[in-house]
Amino acid sequence: MFMKPIFIFVFLFIMNSIYSQDTVQKFVVSGYISNLQSAMFDSINKSWSNENLLHNRINAKWYPFKNITLVAEMRNRLAWGDAITSNTSVESFSSDNGIVGLTWNVFSGKSYILNSSFDRLNIDWEKNKWKITLGRQRINWSQTLVWNPNDIFNTYSFFDFDYVERPGSDAIRLQYYNSEVSSTELAIKMNKGKKVTAAAYYKFNAFEYDFQFIGGILNNEDYVIGTGWSGAIKSVSFRGEISYFHLIKNSMRSSDEILTSIGADYTFGNSFMIMAEYLYSDVKTIDSLSFMNFYQAPQTVKNLSFVKHNFVLQLTCPVTPLLNAGLAGMFFPGIKGYYLGPSLTYSLAQNLDASFYFQSFTGEILNQKQRFNLAFLRLKFSF
Repeated sequence: MFMKPIFIFVFLFIMNSIYSQDTVQKFVVSGYISNLQSAMFDSINKSWSNENLLHNRINAKWYPFKNITLVAEMRNRLAWGDAITSNTSVESFSSDNGIVGLTWNVFSGKSYILNSSFDRLNIDWEKNKWKITLGRQRINWSQTLVWNPNDIFNTYSFFDFDYVERPGSDAIRLQYYNSEVSSTELAIKMNKGKKVTAAAYYKFNAFEYDFQFIGGILNNEDYVIGTGWSGAIKSVSFRGEISYFHLIKNSMRSSDEILTSIGADYTFGNSFMIMAEYLYSDVKTIDSLSFMNFYQAPQTVKNLSFVKHNFVLQLTCPVTPLLNAGLAGMFFPGIKGYYLGPSLTYSLAQNLDASFYFQSFTGEILNQKQRFNLAFLRLKFSF
């Protein structure tokens, strides 16, 4: 209940500020449209499940007054094929974890679906060292590149390469820039289950490193404290995040859990980049979790993985000025599993790219061998 007066107070504060400012009236629109063809199969000699996804994104920003920005960003997805045959697939498109329902299926049939969703819809007020954002927004407190224990507001899936913008949260965010290298934040989010995630954040620079500390509550269930850092050891970038969770109320599970990610990367003179990262997860998982649960976007930061130890190695290389190649590999020793993901992207024109991605998962879950492969071919035009 306390969220309502906070929303009203912030809204009235911003509206009062609007009337005291000069009109700017600047409107900016950008976005892209892509066509993604995919195939999923256990073995190349067995049956394939095919799908086609036409994806359009529109990013709109309006600057009606000097210190006010209105943001509306939406994605429209038309999907058809073998994978759009179950209620689970339809529900996954219409899923919206925000307190305000901004996702809907325009129409759907036995093998097709058209979905629209606003993942950014907010008003932003900024003056001097202060900034207030009200509405659906992305709150990014991450330092590491693959797994982000400090990203308690809006987690994402590393494997979803077609959604580079990442999900947003229905939240109020207050930012104060103490100096050029330090800032303080307070954010409050409520999801569709009316569970609150609220935390304070402080970032500063020392010894040529950026350090951060967070503390708050996660979904009315856990107290959370965490820290993160990013810097360099000579010419090697070095970063990490740690989050500790303590159960607010007693339950059957352990009251103390921890997530830790540590990563490093190095870029050679020819722009060849190598990145390695490790995640330790002491969070108890559901026995029925599978690779598909891991592949999809986790509902909370505590579902980043279903095994304790996770390793990733990623390589990216500009083969030519127009062709980029990448290779990512993950190892999950607890389930004798791995992930392998090569990719190629070629620039056909200034705003037109063609890409190929392949993703392969293998592991033993509940004493059963699980394996599936996905192949993607994408054509993307940006405007």
